[in-house]
Parts: sequence; C-alpha cells; structure tokens
Amino acid sequence: MKDIDLSNYQPRTDLAYEEIEASESNTGIMNEELHMGEVKIYKTSIDERGEQLLGKKKGLYLTVDTTGVITQDHDELVKIQDALVETLGMMFTHLNIGKDDKCLVIGLGNDKVTPDALGPVVIENILVTNHIFEIQPENVEEGYRRVCGVIPGVMGETGIETYEIVDAIAKRVSPDFVVVVDALAAKSIKRVNKTIQITDTGIHPGSGVGNKRKEISKETLGVPVIAIGVPTVVDAVSITSDTIDFILKYLGQEMNPEPKDLLVTSASKSINYDDYTPKEEVKKHFFGHIGLLEEEEKRQLIYEALSPSGFNMMVTPKEVDTNIEDLGMIISKSLDIVLHEPIKENATS
Repeated sequence: MKDIDLSNYQPRTDLAYEEIEASESNTGIMNEELHMGEVKIYKTSIDERGEQLLGKKKGLYLTVDTTGVITQDHDELVKIQDALVETLGMMFTHLNIGKDDKCLVIGLGNDKVTPDALGPVVIENILVTNHIFEIQPENVEEGYRRVCGVIPGVMGETGIETYEIVDAIAKRVSPDFVVVVDALAAKSIKRVNKTIQITDTGIHPGSGVGNKRKEISKETLGVPVIAIGVPTVVDAVSITSDTIDFILKYLGQEMNPEPKDLLVTSASKSINYDDYTPKEEVKKHFFGHIGLLEEEEKRQLIYEALSPSGFNMMVTPKEVDTNIEDLGMIISKSLDIVLHEPIKENATS
C-alpha cells in the first residue's frame, strides 16, 4: 500500500478526555477517576507541557459520564443531575467563586438546528434574577445571586462574531464570572450525547463543526469562564473507523470457542468497546492491510477516501431531540442549584 500523507487531517474532538486516551504519553497530564454515586467523573489537569503535547489548552477538565441519559429513565436522569451539581461545585471551588458573585450565562448555538440547540435550551430554562435585583431588590430572598442569561445567536444569522457580542454584554453587565454552554464534537460514537465536559479554559464558538471563532475565555473577557459542553455530533471518519473496530471485535469473538455477544438488543444497553482486542491474524483475514493499520493511519485513509467527494459529514443520532431536551434540562437545573443556595437547600431536603 502506498504511503499516505495526510498531515492536514485533524480528528474533530473538543473533549480533552478523548485527546488523552489517544495520547501515548502522560507528560504534563494528571488524571483521576471519581465516582459520584453510580456516575463516573474524569478529572483531568493539563499543564504547559501537556498543552504542547496534546494541543489542548492548559487547565482543569471535568468529564461527566451521562450514558444513562439514553434510557430516559427518571432515576437515571436524577443521578446524572446530582453528579453534575457536585462537579460544578468542584469547579466553583477551584475558581474561588463566591456565593454572591454575579454570573452571566451564555447559551451558544442555533436553536433552529437541534444538535446545536443545547445552549439556547439551557438559557430558556435557567432562573435569571438580575432584573429582580434591579427592580424589586426587597423581594429577593437571601441566598439568591444575580444571574443574567443571553443567547447571542450564530454568526451566520447576526453577521457579528459571537465573541464581540459576548464581550459587549459582559462590559455592560460586569459579571464576576461567565458560564458558557455549547454543543461540541466527539471523536468516538460512544460519547455522542453521553458526556458533559466542564472546563475553566473557555470555548471556541463553532468548534463543534470545525468553524473556530475567537475564544471566549478568561484571557479575552478578563473574568473566570466556565465552559459546559456536550458532544452532539461526530464526523463520518470517526463513525467508519469505530464501525470497523467493532466489526473486527465482534468477528474475532465469534471465532473464539466461547464468544461474548457484543451485539445489543436494546438502546438502553451500552457497548464496551474494550471487552476484546482482535488478534493480528483476525484483522488481516477480514480487512487485509486496512485491518493492520494503526488507529490514526486508518482514520487518515478513511478521510482521504471520503473528503474529496464531500462525504465526511457531521452526524448526530436520531434520538437527538429528546437527548438535547433531557441534557438541557439537566444542565439548567444543575446550574440553578449551584448558583442559588435556597434551590440547593430545597433539592437536598
């Protein structure tokens, strides 16, 4: 097979956890797996060395496993919400955010495009209080903080860089910290709509579909910025690559005397892609030289085949409507609980 030079290909992922999984080095990276009830939380700290290695901005990344959201089971959703509340609390503590600090919540995205509607859905459901402080301060119960919320739209609709809108609003409102909610892109199908990432590094609007704009971060706004993101799309290269891996693992296990069934019969079950690693002879038998390619080589080959024809599409699951609704409500309710002490007390009582 000829050598393939695809140095321009960059797998689309906004998740630090995926970058770390693909990395062969842990230099400049600190990883810790936590459990909040039955929900897994991955705590990742990246320093200057890790930033250079991964190309991921240094800072703290907290990744919440929200696989249970696909079941639409009320108890599972409550467990995820409780874990997210704890995770947001960790980030607030990390950034030394005070209980009276004023908050500006930004919902990035396009509410007319379902996979990109997470930010607007969150803003539509959070409790905003700043106007009450301005108009009827005597009616504000002790423990509530000033919270503003805004949906700046997308550049294709407004003709204005999203950062410019956010910066202008921030200068007018003067928040002590900013929370930005946006849809992201994943490099693996097993994380689409099944992960919430929280980071103190800010965000690039539009990065989920490869349209990076000026970042919204502490460096650009001058106040701490907490970015909350959910990967809602994955590109065709990743889908094809993951499918090849899954087929190889399935066929490899079928050739074993006592194979494990990797097939699932219910959307409520999840697949563990790490259960089985096929042998080299199995890979070559079914896929020839392609089966023997390293992960990045395989992705590069698929990219070369799909891109010239315009087939490297961004794809989202058919259940995205309900997923976005559930995740949007979980995030908005979690923010309310963390931002307002009385709501937290009522939620835990």
